[in-house]
Amino acid sequence: MSTEVIHRYSCTKHDGEACDGHCAVTPALIISWYGDDVAFVAEEPPATTLEAFASQVGTAGSRMEDAGINNAEDLDTASTYLADAANASGTVQAVLLKQASDLLNSVSDMVDEYRDMV
Repeated sequence: MSTEVIHRYSCTKHDGEACDGHCAVTPALIISWYGDDVAFVAEEPPATTLEAFASQVGTAGSRMEDAGINNAEDLDTASTYLADAANASGTVQAVLLKQASDLLNSVSDMVDEYRDMV
């Protein structure tokens, strides 16, 4: 998974760290970054809508928490942000998506650990 996005500012990729807000995270972008990994754990086809993605993130979080994966509870919080973002627009949606993205930043590592367990 690559989260590389070119910007016109000094940051050259969205890595979930210390972004000052210019890294615009869109629903399509966040799903493209994390959708395949989340879908694997949720045991569903990758989500195509923000609502479906929020649900899958919650399911994946519960499964990884049951498996003892560290920080899996962050996915429950991310799921809440994503569900709220699905019903928001403009700046509010952008902030919620950024918060969710920050929490999902380590999901690939968590999914790798989950794959090793199953």
